[in-house]
Amino acid sequence: MPRKHPFTLAGFKVGTKLLVDFADSFERFNANILTVHLRSGQSADYGEINACVLPLSETAVAGLKKSPWFVPRRTVVYGIGGAKEATRFVALGINALLATSSDASIRMAVEATQSLLSRGVGECGRVPVATFVRIDVQGRTLTGITKNVGYGGMAVRLFRNAALPQEIVVNFALPYSGSFSLKASPRWYSGSLVGLRFQPSADENVLRRWVHDYSLLGCTDGQPVRARHAFA
Repeated sequence: MPRKHPFTLAGFKVGTKLLVDFADSFERFNANILTVHLRSGQSADYGEINACVLPLSETAVAGLKKSPWFVPRRTVVYGIGGAKEATRFVALGINALLATSSDASIRMAVEATQSLLSRGVGECGRVPVATFVRIDVQGRTLTGITKNVGYGGMAVRLFRNAALPQEIVVNFALPYSGSFSLKASPRWYSGSLVGLRFQPSADENVLRRWVHDYSLLGCTDGQPVRARHAFA
């Protein structure tokens, strides 16, 4: 079903250039988006905002939560900050983390979320989310930030490249859920990005419910964008 309204990204306490760069990056995936620059104190009703980008600061996050158009687990959140900020604001539900406002950071954030425009969370049940991960590996610890999480596994970008053994323990927290400590095994590598498969556990149903609660992420009227059939 065609979408009546374009995918709309709001800039919250950021410059207009950042929004232009986001639009350019989405165009590389053959998708057009609408951007809205929300100035400080602006209170107009933007009922069709699907996503926002903001610095991960107390002031910006508090302002976002008060915005009438912000809907948890439905509004896509692009947060500008590092691992410390991602941990501090994990309850916000950051879907993609930008270390800086650079073109490279924007491209990575868009790449992590662009499939929402065509198919939503999708049948594979992977939710784009940026949360801090601690991996216990044979007496040592590795850390990273997730790219996406599903009920069967996750993709995590390690802060330091490393080959993982076949059994590890992954510790992380999810927004609107809780903390997890799961056994997992690596399935693939792409630079510092590694795909992990969770071993069967009692937490699988909890993770399934969490994924289901995110099924309308980035959607309007229950429909993904399907922008120009960009990702068919």
